[in-house]
Amino acid sequence: MTFMENRQKIHQQVDQLLPDQLKLLAKFLDFLQFKRSKVSDSIAEPAKRKSGLYPGAFVISDDFDAPLPDSFWLGEE
Repeated sequence: MTFMENRQKIHQQVDQLLPDQLKLLAKFLDFLQFKRSKVSDSIAEPAKRKSGLYPGAFVISDDFDAPLPDSFWLGEE
């Protein structure tokens, strides 16, 4: 279906809705517009990272690069 065919079909269907259904459709359209604005906002400006927020949150041990013992790989304790 082309864009214009879709618009025509939607207009015809809207004309046949009951008042409570029309109110529900209006709320749904508001939701879609809100969702689209949120997506475009998040794409436009990604959040910037800040370094140093949690100093000392983790520590890398001195033997980090040391080979692991066979007991680790074999599941032995």
